[in-house]
Amino acid sequence: MHLPRGLSFRLAASILSATAVVFVLITAVTYQMAREALLNGANDNLKNLTRATVNRIESVLAPVLRVPRGVAYEMEEGTLSEAGMWQRERRVLDDNAEIYGMAIAFEPFGRSKSQEYFAPYTYRSPLGPMQTNLGGPAYRYQYMDWYQIPRELGHPIWSEPYYDQGGGNALMATCSVPFYHMVEGKRQVAGVVTADVSLQWLKRLVDSVMVLNTGYAFLLTSTGTYVTHPAEGVPFNETIFSRAEEHNDANLRSIGQDMIRGGSRLVETTSLHTGKRGFLCYAPLPSTGWSLAVFAPRDELLAEVNRLSLVTGGLSAGGFLILAIIVISLSRTIISPLRRLAGAARAVAEGDLAAPLPEVRTHDEVRELADSFAHMQGSLATYIKDLTVATASRERMESELRIAHDIQMGILPKLFPPFPDCGEFDLHATLNPAREVGGDFYDFFRAGEDWFCFVIGDVSGKGVPAAFYMAVAKTLIKAVAESTKKDLAAGPDPGSIMTRASNDLAQDNESCMFVTIFCAMLNMRTGEVRSACAGHNPPLLLPAGTGPAQWLPVPRQPVAGAMEGVEYSTASFTMAPGDTLLLYTDGVTEAMNPAQELYGEERLSHFAESKRGFVNARAMVEELERDVTAFANGAEQSDDITILALRYLGANHDAGNCRA
Repeated sequence: MHLPRGLSFRLAASILSATAVVFVLITAVTYQMAREALLNGANDNLKNLTRATVNRIESVLAPVLRVPRGVAYEMEEGTLSEAGMWQRERRVLDDNAEIYGMAIAFEPFGRSKSQEYFAPYTYRSPLGPMQTNLGGPAYRYQYMDWYQIPRELGHPIWSEPYYDQGGGNALMATCSVPFYHMVEGKRQVAGVVTADVSLQWLKRLVDSVMVLNTGYAFLLTSTGTYVTHPAEGVPFNETIFSRAEEHNDANLRSIGQDMIRGGSRLVETTSLHTGKRGFLCYAPLPSTGWSLAVFAPRDELLAEVNRLSLVTGGLSAGGFLILAIIVISLSRTIISPLRRLAGAARAVAEGDLAAPLPEVRTHDEVRELADSFAHMQGSLATYIKDLTVATASRERMESELRIAHDIQMGILPKLFPPFPDCGEFDLHATLNPAREVGGDFYDFFRAGEDWFCFVIGDVSGKGVPAAFYMAVAKTLIKAVAESTKKDLAAGPDPGSIMTRASNDLAQDNESCMFVTIFCAMLNMRTGEVRSACAGHNPPLLLPAGTGPAQWLPVPRQPVAGAMEGVEYSTASFTMAPGDTLLLYTDGVTEAMNPAQELYGEERLSHFAESKRGFVNARAMVEELERDVTAFANGAEQSDDITILALRYLGANHDAGNCRA
């Protein structure tokens, strides 16, 4: 009685497991989508907040540059007297509430040969605008950054934040613009016009940026110095790089480098101030070269999503519990009718094909199952009988195919070297059928005193028909070649041999089969090769020297055996000692790897050139066969692979001479 109970349990467990997976996936996807939507929205808000704060600061700082630049133009035109300078500075402060102070600082002795320092300076104070002349042993302004850097660079700059002790006596940043006078026809720096901005308002503005509960903003100068920061002691005393070095934070160092270069990005990082993971958005202040950054903690951004996930998870768990009760009850009801059928099925499984089956009165899948068991009992006996007959027939066919394979391989020459007493050439060949039997073949034989014939062919189709046709074609070519020996006084004619063989093959060829053949005759004394090609792949000639491998330019004529009356021509070329001729069937170039790529003629050519140093034909053939197998990388062989390599050694080779 364990079967129904176990099946009921498995059915309920399977349904509930699948349901649990669906619930978990829905919860996870919902959480992920809500999280991404919230993060995207929060990040957009963070970017907008950063841009808005930058624009607020820029709306104050950008116009500041125009003021000292305008005064510098006036100084170059010489329209301001000493009294006019004081009045101009006072008017600038009256018209520009964002400017804390303004100075027109001349080069030492630049205003008067008797006065080293001349720098009228007007600044704000609790008592109203104050005016003083900067410069002296305690305030040598020509060495200060706000004066020296724009003088040397020749363009406006914003200084680093500093406390102007002895000047405005306030924490400020200075916008400086150099002005020039013509001296003896040369344009020379005459001084610097400055506009000071108090950093107290800037600090209040940045500190007012609120991001959730613990988010914050900070401002960096163009060298990475903190202008504002929520941590005490950091502004004006540390740089972003010193903090990165102190905490060994490579990410913060990279952020700092991008900020001082004027970059604008949104990055995920960990705050050194709060220790929280979050998002940092930063953007440059174009007018000053500074950079503003705003940090938003990740956990606060996701707080609402986490709360929603807890609610969703609770609802899913409650729904799953209710569903589990329903599924278990239904599974027990469904499994109950199968208990009676299980015993009968077990008897049938143990071999009692005549075991009686219980009657099922319901008209559902259980009834269909019972009927199927009844039908199975009758079918099993018939199937076992038929299977016995089919197995015997298949074994007989496999045995016959093995015998056919042995016969086919037996008619191919397999002794290498084929003529040990012939030192004029070295030859090796191999055939690897795609099935038990195939349609490829090769052959070679003596064709007179000085001539040696070698042939390679590929029959259309596969299997037994191709094997029969291959045997006929090979035998016929050799017979025709043998019958022409008496006409060899003028030399052999492979074209004539191919013409006669093709006509014989085409007679009564009701199956419309055909064969591609390359037939060649080698003159062992002179190295001359005469060849005919019936639609076969052109052989590859590898010269003995340093030249590249060459495709043999043989006439590309129709396949043999397809029709009668085809005339084949003979081509001729001469092999030099050391030259190698490589013949193959399309099973080589059309070998395919798992990526559906072909071995191809280009790869074959590269292979041949890379094996130029091989000392014999056997090594060439065996290495090519291994290279094709490695390229296929386990892919099923789709065509027969046949390779024949002939290396001409020359008539005077030391290995001997096989001519009569």
